[in-house]
Amino acid sequence: MSNPPWLSAYGDPYDPLPVIDTWRLGEAVNAASELWEQLYHQGMVNTASYAATPELVRLIAELQEPDWNAYALVATIEEGRVADGNPPIPVALESSYHAAWEALLPNALGHLLAARDDTIVRSLLAVVAHAKGQHSLGALALCTEDERQEMLDLDA
Repeated sequence: MSNPPWLSAYGDPYDPLPVIDTWRLGEAVNAASELWEQLYHQGMVNTASYAATPELVRLIAELQEPDWNAYALVATIEEGRVADGNPPIPVALESSYHAAWEALLPNALGHLLAARDDTIVRSLLAVVAHAKGQHSLGALALCTEDERQEMLDLDA
């Protein structure tokens, strides 16, 4: 994909696809770190976030084991998309973004059946909730048990 002028991360041109390709080649930790930094920050997303989503969903489908970073990043991008103050999905990306979400749900449900790791379970549940339009539930799913208990004041 050539880097369209509107593809950016916080005002700077940014194409996430080469980083996702390095993830495919086994550089998951560094790639995930860069993508988190560029595509989601304190509730804010950008046009590069929307462009990355279909490629992240393809990556998820290719992986042998579920990667919590990939699922959580896609879930937080969707959380940001519906939040106030973030740019809308550019028209050129709308159909691929929504098609990616349709393809993502069956993968997440399949991975959820065998998932045991806390971060993977939370990431998968967040994706399922967002895919079903339950955005606040998706945000809560990503919270740790301690964060949820604090919100619910279960220890008081």
